[in-house]
Amino acid sequence: MKLLLLALLCVIPLQADTYALIVGISEYGKLPHDLWLQYPDSDANTLAKFLASPRGGSVPASKMRVLTNAQATTGALREAFQTFLRQPGKNDTVYILIAGHGTVDAHGAYILTYDADPDSLGSTAMPMAEIRTLVDNEVKIAGHVVFLADVCRAATIAGQQSTAIGAAVAQLGETPGEMLGLMAARPKELSMEGPEFGGGHGAFTYTVLQGLMGEADTDHDGFVTAGELIDYVSTGVPKLTRNKQHPRDFGNMDNGLRLAEIAKPGIALP
Repeated sequence: MKLLLLALLCVIPLQADTYALIVGISEYGKLPHDLWLQYPDSDANTLAKFLASPRGGSVPASKMRVLTNAQATTGALREAFQTFLRQPGKNDTVYILIAGHGTVDAHGAYILTYDADPDSLGSTAMPMAEIRTLVDNEVKIAGHVVFLADVCRAATIAGQQSTAIGAAVAQLGETPGEMLGLMAARPKELSMEGPEFGGGHGAFTYTVLQGLMGEADTDHDGFVTAGELIDYVSTGVPKLTRNKQHPRDFGNMDNGLRLAEIAKPGIALP
């Protein structure tokens, strides 16, 4: 009996879970209102709603951390990476969305968190170099990481063009391991947002959501795979923005990895 039980345990697959860290910052405590954004918080909340749906994996609240606006401080983002995202294991999938402002200074590139001070980026913002280290660590412990970056939205912050952040994000593609990375725009491009994109979203995240909901299932097998999502977003965003914005993909995730099952209920998108 003991030998039979041991044999059965050896063939039962380990349970795979999905985790998500979703960050969307539209409002900033130390920026004038004319530099606030409109829809990153909506992008974050809608992606969270999708991931909570059966089509997105039925991710429970205990395995999802959503940080928007005043919740998305540098300390909260750092803690989420260092503590919350230490839970997944090698069979699990992790989604990370960071939507908001990115900028640079003479010392490097940064994610502008809610409490970041443009006059003191080094001590208040979240350095992209640190994000890269944290994502590196995440790829080492989790089976699959889907990283979505939409941080090129403003023309100028702290005297610097925010498009320069794109080169720093692209370096995440050098991370070894199973990762699918999608960046909202090419370097030197701005990421667009507006009510014309699904009633109020960034063009990039709205297209990602459309793809995951089923539009990316080009072979009609009932699943959206990593490769299909890359293809859909890469062609869909330029169409949606009249060729003004071109996402980039990075990482080396297996193109056949299934991200969504179309037969299961999802969410309504305009």
